Amino acid sequence: MSRFPLLRLPTLPLLNCIQYLKVFEIIDFSLLSKRTKALVSLVNWNQPDIHLNFIGDSQICLKFPNDPGLEWILDFESEFDDELNHTSRAIDGNQFPSSISSALHGPKVFHYLVFPNDEHFETMRKMVEHVSKIFRTPITSFGIHQQSDPSTMSIVRWFSTLQSSVVDVRIKNEVSISVPTLLFILDNIKMTDHFCLNLEVSTPDFEYHKAIDIPTLILSHSHWITLKSILNSSSRVLILDESNLTLHDMNTLLKCWLKRSNQQLEYISIRRSIKKMEENAFRIITKDLEVREHVEDGKRPMQIMFHRKVTFPLSNVLCYDIERDDGTIGTFHQTYFNRSDDSNSDGHFKSHYFYFHVWNNKI
Repeated sequence: MSRFPLLRLPTLPLLNCIQYLKVFEIIDFSLLSKRTKALVSLVNWNQPDIHLNFIGDSQICLKFPNDPGLEWILDFESEFDDELNHTSRAIDGNQFPSSISSALHGPKVFHYLVFPNDEHFETMRKMVEHVSKIFRTPITSFGIHQQSDPSTMSIVRWFSTLQSSVVDVRIKNEVSISVPTLLFILDNIKMTDHFCLNLEVSTPDFEYHKAIDIPTLILSHSHWITLKSILNSSSRVLILDESNLTLHDMNTLLKCWLKRSNQQLEYISIRRSIKKMEENAFRIITKDLEVREHVEDGKRPMQIMFHRKVTFPLSNVLCYDIERDDGTIGTFHQTYFNRSDDSNSDGHFKSHYFYFHVWNNKI
């Protein structure tokens, strides 16, 4: 069978042919040479969302807006099966075994291009840079899971040289994150929608006082976030677990909100671990405030949007309102729970939850 001399075509007909290639064919073609990479990057693609997951089996996921039922995944497996029938692909001059497979899950089809993973994600990083370049689009989001702190720092340093901002970041390590790594992330990567940090900071007495201007901030261990940081931030949603904030801090938060601090704030949830019930908690939180019991009339939205249209239902039990001079209402609720589900608890610890929701009954 004769082969079609694709690369001998003039540039315009060649680009027309390239745009009809499938995603993995596009990647394969772009890996042939510097010329083919440059040609692919000239095509006017429907730019995909590119999502990265750094874990034992790491992935680069491409989702195209014009084809939501398909997902193209470059899969880097730590336990790569050498006995399968592989095709050799060249990445940055080095040959790597690879295989292609597909899977149907419900209404979606997943196509996989599988490579062996390496210890420091070097192959994956090269492919990330390559894919971002040929489709002329930045990385949308990335997650780091079950990695050591040095590995996390290495990944975020590399990413900061690739681009200065990203929509969404999720980090969940095995043990903890160091203060230098946390500060590097906050100072060098702008998150335009969401940051979820699901681990402790390794220095217990570390405090952060600067503003954090991330629309949705979710922290499983937030002892390092101070009231000053919260008041100066422009976050829309704050979920703060294992917080060191006090009842007096919550009172200050409400007072400062009335004076229009953080005008973007729509919702804040604060969870604290305490050893015993706190007397007069409601009185402390509401000191010097004009508070009225919330009466449900159907006007208050009963869910909050976190990020990427993910919603969360709001409580309507024992709520109270404060009102700003512009008519904006803040509805708050507090409650206590036993921590009997905590394996490290001696049975005496409790959780105190404080929720504050901002809304306007005229909208």
